[in-house]
Amino acid sequence: METAKEVGHIYGLARELMETREKDYEGSWRDEGLVCMVASSYKKASQIKVMVENGRWKENTPRVKEDLLDMMNYGALAYRLVELMEKMNKGGS
Repeated sequence: METAKEVGHIYGLARELMETREKDYEGSWRDEGLVCMVASSYKKASQIKVMVENGRWKENTPRVKEDLLDMMNYGALAYRLVELMEKMNKGGS
């Protein structure tokens, strides 16, 4: 199976998670900015790394999976912020 097809459903899960949280957080990511999105992703990755190293991920698989979806969403939000900043730098709105 092609990798893109194999993991395609995960993008849907990440979007579902974002849509669920958007009801509470709305567009706060715009105020938090690019540095915060990158730092948040790094923090999630660091936490997962520790859980993998100490073996606790096996007991916390649902949390690890949600944290991985969070990382995808932080990446998408960071990407969007870069697009918006690029547009602003070009004089667009």
